[in-house]
Order: sequence, then C-alpha cells, then structure tokens
Amino acid sequence: MEKTTTTNLVGKDEFEEVMRLFARCTDDYLFLFDLDKDEYIISEGVLKKFDLPGNHFFHAGEVLEKIIHPEDMPELNEDLAKLRSGESQEHNLEYRWVDRNGKIVWINCRGVVTQDSAREEQTKLLIGRITEIGSKRKADNVTGLFAERQLQIDFERHKKEKQRKKGILLRIGVDNFKDINERYGMDSGDVVLKMIAECMKAVAGEDKCYRLDGDEFVMLMDEEDEQKARKKYHKTRIMIEERRKEEGYQNFFTISAGVVGFYYHETVFDRLCNYSEFALGVAKKNGKNCSYVFTQEDYEAYVKNLKIQEKLRYSVNHDFVGFEVYYQPIISTKTGQVAGAEALLRFSSREYGMLSPGIFIPVLEESGLIIPVGEWVYRTAMRQAMEWHKLMPTFRININLSFIQICKSDVVNEIMTAIEELGIEPSTVLFEFTESGMIAYDDSVQRLLDVLNENEVKIALDDFGTGYSALAYLQNLKVNLLKLDRGFTAKAVVNDFDYNLIGHIVDMAHSVGMQVCFEGIETEEELQKLKKLQPDYIQGFYYGKPVNKDKFYEDNLKKFEK
Repeated sequence: MEKTTTTNLVGKDEFEEVMRLFARCTDDYLFLFDLDKDEYIISEGVLKKFDLPGNHFFHAGEVLEKIIHPEDMPELNEDLAKLRSGESQEHNLEYRWVDRNGKIVWINCRGVVTQDSAREEQTKLLIGRITEIGSKRKADNVTGLFAERQLQIDFERHKKEKQRKKGILLRIGVDNFKDINERYGMDSGDVVLKMIAECMKAVAGEDKCYRLDGDEFVMLMDEEDEQKARKKYHKTRIMIEERRKEEGYQNFFTISAGVVGFYYHETVFDRLCNYSEFALGVAKKNGKNCSYVFTQEDYEAYVKNLKIQEKLRYSVNHDFVGFEVYYQPIISTKTGQVAGAEALLRFSSREYGMLSPGIFIPVLEESGLIIPVGEWVYRTAMRQAMEWHKLMPTFRININLSFIQICKSDVVNEIMTAIEELGIEPSTVLFEFTESGMIAYDDSVQRLLDVLNENEVKIALDDFGTGYSALAYLQNLKVNLLKLDRGFTAKAVVNDFDYNLIGHIVDMAHSVGMQVCFEGIETEEELQKLKKLQPDYIQGFYYGKPVNKDKFYEDNLKKFEK
C-alpha cells in the first residue's frame, strides 16, 4: 500500500478541550489514541455504559482488551499494527464491545493518524470517533454470531489476501423453524437458534460462523474439498441431536445444508450468496435433513426453469398463447376403430421451441399455473370433442388432472360448470389420475371422485403398475378404467411372469366392472401378443402419436363423414 504523509493537526491537550465541547452535540464517543505511548483519551459519556477506569488512561491495549470481544481482537490488533508501521493512515473497523451488563454492543470505530504538534517529542496519534451501530450492527443479538454484513466484509478482505485460493461456503437452515415458533413461541425458537450457533462454532475450528436473516447460518471455510464441509455439517447435526437428547427432546427440528466451493478471484459476493441459497433450497427439496453440493449445471437448469416459468406465466396472462392441446387415438380392441382420444398439453415458444412436457408440466405444477392452464385444457378438449361427436356420437375424450388442481382449487365445481355450460354429454368425458396420487388421496380427492361418479363422468387410473399397485382401494374409488403403463406392458412381451400377471389384472378388473387400456404399444408383435389378454383399449405409437386437432381429424375421423 502506498504510504501518505501525516499532517500536524492537533495535540492531546487541545483535543481534550474539543472533546468536551463536542460531547454536548453528539452521542458518538470522540477518542485520541497515542499509538506510541499506548495512551487513550475518550469522551466521558462512555463511562456510563462501559467498565473503563476513566476517560484518560495508559496501557490502553490491556484496558481496552477487557471490553472488546475476544474474537475481534486479532482483527483489531492487525489493523493497529498497520497504523503504527505507517502502512496505513486510516482506521475504519466495526467490532464488538461488551458493556457493564455483559451485553454485546457493536461499534464503528473510525479515525485518522496525525502527529502531536504541541510537544517536542512527536508521537503518532489516532484521532476519531466511536459510534454505536445499533440496527446496523454486524452481529446477531440472539446467537452472538456475526451477521451477513460482516460476512461480506470478511469475504472481500479474504478476496484481496487469498486472490486465487479456493474457499467453501456452508449454508445451514432449520427445516421446520416456523412450526417451532408457532407451536412453542419465539423464546423456544431463540433457544433453537442458540443451540445451532453453539454447535456450529464448536465444529468450525478456525472457520468463522455467521447468522443470516431468519433461521439460516453460514460457515466461511478456508478449505478446498467440499466433502470436508459436508462432514462439518454432519458433525453439527450429530452434536445438535446430542444436545436435544440431553435437554429431553423439548423441540424437534432438523437442519439441511448447501455447500458451495468457489475461487475468490472469480466470485462476486452477491452471486455466491445466491448460489448458497439455491444449494440449501435443493437440500430441502431433496427431503431435508441432508446436504447438497452446488453444481453450475444444476443452477443453470434452475435458472432456465425460472425463465420458462416466466414465459409460461406470460402465456397464461395472454390468452394461453403458445399452449396447444394434442390428441392421441385410443383404439377399441372389439371394433379395431378409434373410440376416443387422450388430450395432451403441449407448449412452444420462439425462445425454446417445442418444450417436452417432462420439462414444462413440473414447472406449471410447482408454480401453481397448472390450475388456470388445466381449466383451459379441459374446456378446450371438451369443445373439440363436441365437434367430433357430430361424426361419432360415442367418441370419448380423456383428460388428465393434476392433483395440484384438485387440492388447491375448486376444480369439482369448475368441471361440472364447464360440462353444463358447454352442454357436453358427461358420459363421454373421462378424467385420468395417476396411481401414486390416488393412493395418497385426501378428502378433496374423494369429493371429486364422488361428484364425478354421481354425474356419470368417467374416471381412469393412469400408469397402473408403475406405483404401489395396491388393488384393495380400487373398489372404493369406483374407477371405470385401468391404464397399464408401457413400462409394465413392454416387459410382458418378453417375460412370462409379467405376461401372466397382466392377464390376472385384466381378469380382476373385468370381474369388478372395470375396463382396461394398454398404453405404449409400438409394434405389431406387441399388439398381437397383448391383444390375447383381452384389454378393452389400446393406445400407443403403433396407432398414432399425439398430434394437433387437424392432423387427428385427418388420420382418424375424416372417414366417418357422410
């Protein structure tokens, strides 16, 4: 650092007079620190709050050490050494003092180096002011840990010192902290936060710990191996469990962690925080009480999903532009003719082209956009089916329902309202549900099923055989149709056990009045072998891929025109 020349500004005697005058018009503490003689002068107001021998004392280092938090002494001593050597001419630090009651008080100490011009033996003087930071403090009063502001300061300092060295940010969050506060009160929440902070500090060693807003913590690690961060998380988790056991399991909670490795010279602080927030979010999404190591690929996929979500939201708010309903034929095994179609949602945009349903459907569900889009789908499909009923009155339209629609919207009334407004025959409409959703159904699901059955709207259990394959609940649900997934039917073509098993499922379904549809039939060999099991319907690429309404009409319904 380039050195600057000190300026002869003021002497100690003059300063004491100035200090007395300024004490009347400021809450700050003015101070003068003789760096060579270790002599300290400070505004008398400081004595009301802090345990000092007076406002003018010698052996300043020893005296101040009694009121400065021990964790902050190394940083302060390092800065003072630079001032004494002339490497630096300005002092600007935020650190902790401890008041007469043992309470931590964050202060900002700022000053400049000058010379004592009033005496023959000139010494270096640090003159400045001390401000109690209050709401801008860099630490948390509950846990005593540094806060995010200090984390940023430490990061930037390390960035200058370490340059191309690698570091790791370990971000820890409480999985069910809101429940603790709501069930047991804020005091219990504070106890939990203190416990986590203490366990983290015990595990951290020389690494620093910080508390972020809410229920999240960070450990800034001087490491290169992300697995070492995961081990520290694991040790923290074990230590917390031991503490909870000692205290009689008064609160139940778990912690998750996101781990981000980074190089200082390549990393911006705000971006690092975003990465760690994402990593913690993934850990919680993966089941909680676990850790996740950040990868750029996962993050880019996440950002892409956000962009796709915004594109989908735009489309929903602009008359569903980009959405389209495709139709895949369903063939009756008795007649060999098309009996209906499954309505399948598709989405395309100029930026992404035609997106796979496996990409945009989960985004719709996670964002809740599946609710308006789902209503648009079943209304669009019903209107189209009514057009095709003119050619084939028995034509049935199959429509998928997401359990997000069922559980988070009044889809029961909305479906029946649509059926009534459009004037479609209810028995020509069938709604498909996935097996895993059926098994986990709640009261809202049962109400929907009851209303659909009462109004003669058909119900199908989709992808049967890919989930739990429990048979006992089928009769209670009063399902009209079982659809066997290709993952199940494809194995039956080459495996006798699966073939016989499917045969028994078909017999069982028929015995209780259910029909069966085999999905994913792609070849003549598959068709001929599986037809022997006597399903009611066949669906798959062998008969046709999902296509738009015009293509579906040309391939399947035009021949019925008179």
